[in-house]
Amino acid sequence: TGCGKTTQVPQLVLDDYILNGKGAMANVIVTQPRRISAIGVAERIASERCERIGETAGYSIRLENKRSAKTRLLLCTTGILLRRLQIDPDLA
Repeated sequence: TGCGKTTQVPQLVLDDYILNGKGAMANVIVTQPRRISAIGVAERIASERCERIGETAGYSIRLENKRSAKTRLLLCTTGILLRRLQIDPDLA
């Protein structure tokens, strides 16, 4: 509790990909149970990386998303992830 598991672990994974020259291949999805949590965590990660939301870190919730082609850490609700798994056969 409060040690940074939600914000730090995804960044460590992404940073490892970047250090190994595979940053462009990274696609880390982190689920949050509520919309406000997904937005807040994405904003926190973007802030820690000195970036704007939607660059490396973004979010996708029902009816709203802030991401770009450069987004490598995506925070989303579990419902959004389940929908992506149903639609994209490569993820299943």
